[in-house]
Amino acid sequence: MDNNNIENVNNDNVSNANEISKKKLYGMILGVIAFIALVAGLTYAWFLWVSNNTIIEGDSGCFTIIYNNGNTISGSLLPSADYTGGKTTYVTLSIDPSCTTQGNATINLTTNPASTINLAEGAVKYAVYQGQTSVSAGTVTGGTEALATFPLTTVATQYTVYIWVDGAIADSEYVGSSYSGSIVVTAIQTENTSS
Repeated sequence: MDNNNIENVNNDNVSNANEISKKKLYGMILGVIAFIALVAGLTYAWFLWVSNNTIIEGDSGCFTIIYNNGNTISGSLLPSADYTGGKTTYVTLSIDPSCTTQGNATINLTTNPASTINLAEGAVKYAVYQGQTSVSAGTVTGGTEALATFPLTTVATQYTVYIWVDGAIADSEYVGSSYSGSIVVTAIQTENTSS
C-alpha cells in the first residue's frame, strides 16, 4: 500500500468517527429532551390528579367555605327520574361566631365549554339541598349561573349540589354525552354591627 492510500484510509476513519460522534451527540440531546418532557408530563398529571381529589377550603377570617368533595362536577349523565340519579358535590359554609359581620353566600355553577351534553332542550337539571330540604332547583343553561343565595349562619351548614338529566325530557341523544362544570361559592358581607 502506498502512502496516499494509507492517508485516504486514515481520513475516512476520522470522518466516520466524527459522524458517529455527531450521531451520539444528537441522540443524547434527543434523549435528554424526551426525559424532560416525560418528567413534565408526569408532574402535570400528578398535580391534575391531586387537584381533583382534595378538599378545598377558603376562609376570609369571618366566612368559611369548604368544598368537601372538590368543586368539580363532571362525567357521563344518564337520564333519571330525579336528582338522585346524577352527579353531586358538597360545600360547607359558615360565618365565624366571633365576627360581628353578617353575610350572604351564593352557589354559582360554571359549565365547561368542553361538555358534550345538549343544554338547549332543558333536560339537564340542577338542585341544591341542605340536608333533605330543597333550597333551589332549575335547568342548567350553560355559562355561569347562580343556583342559590342564602344568609350565612354561625352553624357550619352543608349544601349538596346535584346535576342530572331529566328522564322525562331526555331522549337517546343524551346517551354517551358528558357534563363538565364546577361550583364556586361567593360570600358577601351584608351588614356590620360593630358600630
